Amino acid sequence: MRDLPVILVKRDPAVCGELAEYLGQAGFRVRWATSIAQAELLVFEPVGLVVVDARLPDGDGLVFGRRLRSYTGCGVILCVAEADKALRITGLREGADACLVHPVDPEELEATLISVHRCLHSPAPRPVPCPVPSPWVLDREAHLLRAPNGQSMVINLPERCLLHALFGDAERRASRGDLVAELAAETSGYTEARLEALVSRLRAKVAAKCGMKLPLVSSYGHGYRFNGYVRML
Repeated sequence: MRDLPVILVKRDPAVCGELAEYLGQAGFRVRWATSIAQAELLVFEPVGLVVVDARLPDGDGLVFGRRLRSYTGCGVILCVAEADKALRITGLREGADACLVHPVDPEELEATLISVHRCLHSPAPRPVPCPVPSPWVLDREAHLLRAPNGQSMVINLPERCLLHALFGDAERRASRGDLVAELAAETSGYTEARLEALVSRLRAKVAAKCGMKLPLVSSYGHGYRFNGYVRML
């Protein structure tokens, strides 16, 4: 287990620090964060396992864990409240490799990390881990959008508001009503029709200037979803 890279994402920084110190002494290479936004900044290095609270200040820990696994092939250990049996069952059904209850016992966590890592690397066929993709980067100060291929383009205020709303959501999606409200706060008279036109123009603009298809898709019954790895500056 020596140097196995682990990301620890828990709401309480004191708990994070204690667990990280224990795991570090046990031979793991630990990076930790107290929110999804902080954790997103840690995934530009290899990730073997992620330990994440089910409920974080800025979103759903299991959703983050599944998204991270789709990029890296890492194992996901979900931490839930002892009384929340339904959430433990849901977590295991929906993709967690193991569940632990608060407060997490350091020795149990160490044993669980070893067990999950062993299962992921057993002789049984597993999906081949994919490298972490280059992100779509939104530079809010410079009003720039950079595509994963390195090409950048200037975006206007409505385009920035639209992308900020999507990039800032843990699940990378927003309802049409929420998007219209965000846009109307900057530009009066915004409607769903204007939102549809904005999305269409932005897709065409990205294709022309960056040479890539913008992964901004309609989310049935909800609004829009951004199906790509993202980062905001």
